[in-house]
Amino acid sequence: MDLQTIQSSVETPSERSADLVFTGTAVFVAHGQVILNATSNAFTPGTRVVASIVEIDNAGIPLIGAARMTIHNVRPYQGGVQVWANIEWNSNLRVRVSYIWET
Repeated sequence: MDLQTIQSSVETPSERSADLVFTGTAVFVAHGQVILNATSNAFTPGTRVVASIVEIDNAGIPLIGAARMTIHNVRPYQGGVQVWANIEWNSNLRVRVSYIWET
């Protein structure tokens, strides 16, 4: 796989600051268009959360395999967060979703 790398720099942070920022991960085994649901009392409908997805091997090490994976939507709710993911592969893969959220 030979993909072009596009470089950019991070802009200056916005004036809005978070009281606290948290991170967490969840592992799923899935393929195709799916809703991946992770439960945690840390989330409410007002939580600002972002998510990313990566394939992992059996040891939990991230890898860039042949499957293209995307996150389309992220929805926090009282007691958890759901992501609409597309794992473009015809059989189940182990994936890790990483979450960053603020309060």
